[in-house]
Amino acid sequence: MTSIRLIALDLDGTLLDSSLEISEDNKNAVRGAMELGVSVVINTGRMFRSSKAFVDQLSLTGPVICYNGAMICRPDGEVTFHEPLDIEVARGLLSIFRDRGIYVQSYVDDILNVRENDGETVWYVKTFGADWRLVGDALYSPVTAPTKLLAITDGIEQSHVIRDEMSELFGDKLYVTISNSNFVEMMNPAANKGRRLAHVARDMGIGMESVMALGDGENDIEMVSCAGIGIAMGNGLEKIKSAACDIAPANDEDGVAWAIRKYVLEA
Repeated sequence: MTSIRLIALDLDGTLLDSSLEISEDNKNAVRGAMELGVSVVINTGRMFRSSKAFVDQLSLTGPVICYNGAMICRPDGEVTFHEPLDIEVARGLLSIFRDRGIYVQSYVDDILNVRENDGETVWYVKTFGADWRLVGDALYSPVTAPTKLLAITDGIEQSHVIRDEMSELFGDKLYVTISNSNFVEMMNPAANKGRRLAHVARDMGIGMESVMALGDGENDIEMVSCAGIGIAMGNGLEKIKSAACDIAPANDEDGVAWAIRKYVLEA
């Protein structure tokens, strides 16, 4: 019988294929694990509203970890944990991106706030299905603390520069990570996927040695590192592969199903 009692799954680049869909093989494997009594949770950088469709597809009943650990919701959207950015830190970050002409968007009350309906906004909303609103220049002077800020860069080199610079400027007042090559995400320093996964496991009465976590990106390193079985996807970054205890096939090769079969269904 499997010793795994909880599986945590990243979405983009992990559970989802390149078409941003869950394959039938992955669905069947997740359902098989749940039939054995294993709990399955989503642990994503996405907002809740753009994660819910996948939660519903899998009929998940447990907590949904969103915004890289800055928020936890029930499957119906009820917020059970929330650590937004300090509002002065958020305003400072937003002024930097405004002055440099770098695209940035803000998440408040699980709604995407954007300055204008430009190319980046159209692409992001179409790709991730976010609920959004135009706020104009008010984007740069929020009155409610955002859960997350996301800057869209020209590519991985600029993302690294911005991540490192913002980390140096704001220090322990900010958690900043790269979720894909051109997304720099900024949250409350109490947020990261590993810390929040440990929070959820503790609430469930499950030790981390009985947790399996799967991810592909920089923002997944903490959760893969803290899980009893941390799995990196074959399409993942080298640094997460170095932190993992095993490497699954790529997301387009049903790597999640492979890992669940190996460590849960056939264990």
